[in-house]
Amino acid sequence: PGVGLEGAAELAERLRAAVAAQAFPGVPGVTSSFGVAQYRPGEPPEPLVKRADAALYRAKEGGRNRVEREAGEPAKTGGIN
Repeated sequence: PGVGLEGAAELAERLRAAVAAQAFPGVPGVTSSFGVAQYRPGEPPEPLVKRADAALYRAKEGGRNRVEREAGEPAKTGGIN
C-alpha cells in the first residue's frame, strides 16, 4: 500500500527475478508473470482487477516471465513494461 504503480511494478519485478533464480527440485526453470495496476480513488474493485488481468495477459503473450503495467502507462526498460 502507498507505493504507487512504479513501486508496485518494481516489487513485482523483484518477485519475478527471485522466482526465476530459485531452484525447485524436479521442476526445470520456473518463471512467473505479473500484471500490475493502480487503484484509482473511488473506483470499485472490478475495474482494478480487470486492468491488472489485462496486463497479466500481455505479459504472458509477450513471452512470459515478465512484468507488465496497466495499459496507458509508459514502458520502462528492463524486465518491466
